[in-house]
Amino acid sequence: MSRIVTNSSAITVYKNYNRSNMSLAASAERLSTGLRINRASDDAAGLAISETLRAQVKGTDMAAENISNANSFINTADGFLQNVSDILGRLEELAVEYGDPTKSSSDKANLSAEFTALASKSVDILQNAVYNGKQMFSADLTGLVIDANGTTASINGLDASAAINALTGSSIGSVTAVQSAINSLSTMRGNLGASQSKLVYTLIGVENYSENVSAAESRIRNVDVAKETTSFSRFQIQVQASTAMLAQANSLPQNVLSLLRG
Repeated sequence: MSRIVTNSSAITVYKNYNRSNMSLAASAERLSTGLRINRASDDAAGLAISETLRAQVKGTDMAAENISNANSFINTADGFLQNVSDILGRLEELAVEYGDPTKSSSDKANLSAEFTALASKSVDILQNAVYNGKQMFSADLTGLVIDANGTTASINGLDASAAINALTGSSIGSVTAVQSAINSLSTMRGNLGASQSKLVYTLIGVENYSENVSAAESRIRNVDVAKETTSFSRFQIQVQASTAMLAQANSLPQNVLSLLRG
């Protein structure tokens, strides 16, 4: 067709040029950001899934922090209990020594004074030990969030009331009271150790979950650089070819001049 008012060929070429240019710009954006999805229009469904997974990862990572903090708490508590255990061992030693009939009254008075001071110190530790302003040995610690879904767990072995009751008002002549406190403290440490062991395995599971969900989110959200580089090169060639063809399409109406020259 020899028409000069509307250059249909140039319009068609420009349309294809514009599409290739937009694709090239989008590919360049993906390569520069490292993301396959930069806005919702890139992949609406993928973006929705990705955002959900991102929230899961953030919640899971914070749950891991909670568990790590709980482990620090337990280690601190066990340090206090080890100190009290050492004291209780000395108390039993003093109580047994007090039963030696060869000891003089002065000796027994000295033994009793040490026993009373150490028993009082044991009670003081169990009643007043704190961690970040929180009393440690009052009851089991509950409400520890251990995953992104809000699941909670408890730290058992923090109730020192039995050991405190056994030590409060105890005298050096009562070996059974000291042994009762030792048994109570041993039970506390056993329960505390069991809680920590459970949390360690929970932490391993949480970290594995975070790693795998992060990988899944990455496959949806992040760009495959090798694949995208190939697309970028293709779009570059298409833009260059379209530019050349646009120049040719714009020159087509000039052929009509040969008809006008006669």
